[in-house]
Amino acid sequence: MTTVAPPVGPADRLMASLFRDPLVAGEPYPVYHRLRETAPVHRSFTGHWVLSRYADAERVLRAPGVGKDVRAFIRGQGVADWEEHPCFTRMLDHLIWANPPVHTRHRGLVSKVFTPRAVSGWEPAIEERVGELLAPLRDGGEVDLLEVLAFPLPVAVIGSLLGVPRSDWPMFHRLIRQVVLCVEPAPSAEQLALADQAAVELNGYFDELIAERRARPVDDLISQLATARDDNGDQLTPPELNSMVQFLFGAGFETTTNLIGNGMLALLRAPGQLEMLRSDESLLPGAVEELLRYDCSVQLTMRTAFEDLDVAGTTIPAGESMVVLLGAANRDPERFPDPDRLDITRPKVKPLSFGGGIHFCLGAGLARLEGRIAFRELLRAFPRIELATDRPQWRANLTMHGLERLPVRLLSK
Repeated sequence: MTTVAPPVGPADRLMASLFRDPLVAGEPYPVYHRLRETAPVHRSFTGHWVLSRYADAERVLRAPGVGKDVRAFIRGQGVADWEEHPCFTRMLDHLIWANPPVHTRHRGLVSKVFTPRAVSGWEPAIEERVGELLAPLRDGGEVDLLEVLAFPLPVAVIGSLLGVPRSDWPMFHRLIRQVVLCVEPAPSAEQLALADQAAVELNGYFDELIAERRARPVDDLISQLATARDDNGDQLTPPELNSMVQFLFGAGFETTTNLIGNGMLALLRAPGQLEMLRSDESLLPGAVEELLRYDCSVQLTMRTAFEDLDVAGTTIPAGESMVVLLGAANRDPERFPDPDRLDITRPKVKPLSFGGGIHFCLGAGLARLEGRIAFRELLRAFPRIELATDRPQWRANLTMHGLERLPVRLLSK
């Protein structure tokens, strides 16, 4: 492990609590407010610039002179021997870290699958799957909502789209949650070991599945990507294809799982909002946007300045990296009045939860659709839904923000 300078000053101490205190990672918003007031554009002890205001975050996400540098990100994780860790080396070909022209080429191969028209075509299948998942629960009772709905729904959707066999879907809950541990700030040795093990398993699994689809193509996205050619007639290399499939699978369920889990918890803690939504389903699209703002699944993203960049009067030199705190931006009172209040009728909600610019989340439309259907069908099926715990347990992660469990009581009468 490399040595990281100790935190110095109020802003650094706030950053240290975000990165190192699991309790703060679960409920980061009070610290975000203090950080925004103390040093909204701050070069932290980690070596990264940290941005916590909406306007600054939006500018950086869309700026043409800003991109991604996966090696700079990995170095910033404080892992000196990162090239020995499969959890990091697998990221080198990821679409999420690519810049043009590679990003343009790779995104072009899959973007047509996620157009608004294509996504809307998935609505009947998503409704059917939600119905299958809720059917065994019709009599009500106490359940973990993550286990019975928030996890299996998005895995089924992206698994079906890609062509991952249904019998294999359950194992991805563990694998994806373990492999993303390496993107948490300053991952521990234990986190790296789990992430490496999961990376090896994922690489091997998708190598076998891709080889099978190359030999015997079927009507799924893996088969399409295995034979797809770009405008120059080039195909994805085997490592690129494996990385693309893993990226789509992981991104296709982790954020949606947390949207459903975090969102339902927020509604249950604001019963007036829940009842308003129950009585008027036309509020669902706006409610999902507000839930994405209120407690987003991905709390931060990284960018690198490829040229000198002015952010609110501060020059960020070319080559330096930035941590964009999406969760903090979404609670900025300059953009969202009374930001800590859930308001499903809030006008003009444009959260930064899916990023922005050319790296705007490819599956944002699909995640929104799954969220709308999940919330709608839950409220239709159960006249009352109650929290079954006073203290829901958050995962000890800041980047990928979600619950360990969400125990609820489903009351059918």
